[in-house]
Amino acid sequence: MSDPSLFVSPLVRQAARNLHRLEVLTANPLWTDLYRREDFWRAWWVMALTPDEATAWLPALAFAVSRERNASVLPALARCPIPDPIPPEARPWRDVLIQNWEQRPVPTEEEKSIRLFALVRLDRRAERLPEWLREARRALDLRRYDRHLRLAALAGWRPRPGDGPPHGDKTGAAEAWVRFWEKSYKSPNMNGLIAAAALLHLAEAGWLPSGLSPERLRVELRQRVRQCLVSSYDRPVLPMLLSSVPADASASERLRQDIMAWLELTHRNVQWEKREAVWNMLAAWQREGILERGGISLVPDLARALEREAYGGALLAMAGYVPRLAEVSTRPEAARAVVAHWEAYSRDGYWDSCLAAWVGRWNLMRAGVLTAEEQARFGADYVENIGAEESRDVLLALARITPPGTFPLPIWTRRLSDQGNRHRLAAQLAIHDWLVDMAGGGQRVANGSEVSGEWRVASGSEASGEWRVASGSSRPAVRCSLFATHRRQMRQVLRRAGQDIGDGTVAPFVNLPPEVWPDFRRLREIETALAAGQMPPPPDAGMESQPVPHAVPARLPEAHPLTGPPGITGRTAGSESTTRHPSPETVRHE
Repeated sequence: MSDPSLFVSPLVRQAARNLHRLEVLTANPLWTDLYRREDFWRAWWVMALTPDEATAWLPALAFAVSRERNASVLPALARCPIPDPIPPEARPWRDVLIQNWEQRPVPTEEEKSIRLFALVRLDRRAERLPEWLREARRALDLRRYDRHLRLAALAGWRPRPGDGPPHGDKTGAAEAWVRFWEKSYKSPNMNGLIAAAALLHLAEAGWLPSGLSPERLRVELRQRVRQCLVSSYDRPVLPMLLSSVPADASASERLRQDIMAWLELTHRNVQWEKREAVWNMLAAWQREGILERGGISLVPDLARALEREAYGGALLAMAGYVPRLAEVSTRPEAARAVVAHWEAYSRDGYWDSCLAAWVGRWNLMRAGVLTAEEQARFGADYVENIGAEESRDVLLALARITPPGTFPLPIWTRRLSDQGNRHRLAAQLAIHDWLVDMAGGGQRVANGSEVSGEWRVASGSEASGEWRVASGSSRPAVRCSLFATHRRQMRQVLRRAGQDIGDGTVAPFVNLPPEVWPDFRRLREIETALAAGQMPPPPDAGMESQPVPHAVPARLPEAHPLTGPPGITGRTAGSESTTRHPSPETVRHE
């Protein structure tokens, strides 16, 4: 009987890897630091997620929501990118995510508001309007802070495409929903700002045929954001509101005017809460392709903003703006200035600026924006930083980045022996991901998409189309031609070669240390469950009888150290194994 995980789609495979990565982190005692978890999710969502990549994180997100116990981390989980539309095979994952949010205990009004914010983004059915309307009316009796947060959470609800206006609504909830926000819109305080955002969503869907127009509401919303003074109590409100504000895609000139007006709220004399929220909104519009379709580029504006910005949160939001290649070709000087600013921040900034800079540099690397010289500097800085970086959050971000050239296994291995616990988690994550990447065929897949260059752990000839992986100092290297690197083909090869691990399943890679086999069994279990539209059993199920360790093996496959900065060719230094096998069909093992 064939292994069901051999036939899963690339989306399912990447979703399984994301979920397994999070299980590994959650099982680590060092993951109990709530600030580390919060910064992990905040940085992760800025790493230029495409719709497919965001979809592949839904199962992991559902797992995180079910496990998270600290309210401070919940906003970062609730603001995760939600792809629209969601592919059919991923809809069961979204349903599980909705269910996990609904089942979360909410001992405080703040946690209830965060849960509602996540639910109105995930479940846009008009059938839930009676529930949202009851919550909105109850919010008016809450104290000011809780009232603003509750209304901001509910204001993000948008009708689905095709959902008609509320006329003829049998329950009357839709018309009551419109009237509720129209009444709040007249208020001059934060309630009116929140209502303007809610009405904009309704006007965009055609639910206000005789009322306010989307154009007027956009202007009104922007003016109210400019005029309001964001207090420390209301800091979460503005990110909630602007995270779902739609761009005016009806006319390029109107869109340009709207964006230029929003950019005025990113100047240094504006509150940092506004700068951060506006850049997050503009970066989201860029990722959705709205600016490209309108012929608008913000690369020069980004370069000027980077020159004067000092707040780490705003810098992290700016790191999410990734120029398209067309923007780079038409504005090369501004693009090079953006790269130079990020390089400077990554070397000399405070930890939060450094974190944002590495996210920004990685996003540019993935987008193909960096030149050969800039890629070489990226690799050199990466190797230097992972060996000397003291910030736990920056090091954890570096562990999720794919460097050009050789994977620096010796440096990460040394970080495992650090005296403090702050750094070992990042090293364990980097090495674990590298082992899984090796098992997947030798090329690192970051967030679901391939990146330029390969990770090599022994030198090999690119011209011959070979990838070599040294499995130990006394073990031969396995030679695989490129056509056999697909996971399904490799497993078939290994099965024919008799490379199994004692329980009838096939090891995903030749000569992997036995300590990591349970991780690969778990990975296949997750793949099979997700492909069937289900969540896998909890990772700690049956731990008493069959423990599933996530330890770094005592003997790792060797990776030859670098003798210089890695270039874009991926060439490495070190001796090359002379043992070769003629084809994958004749893979030999000990």
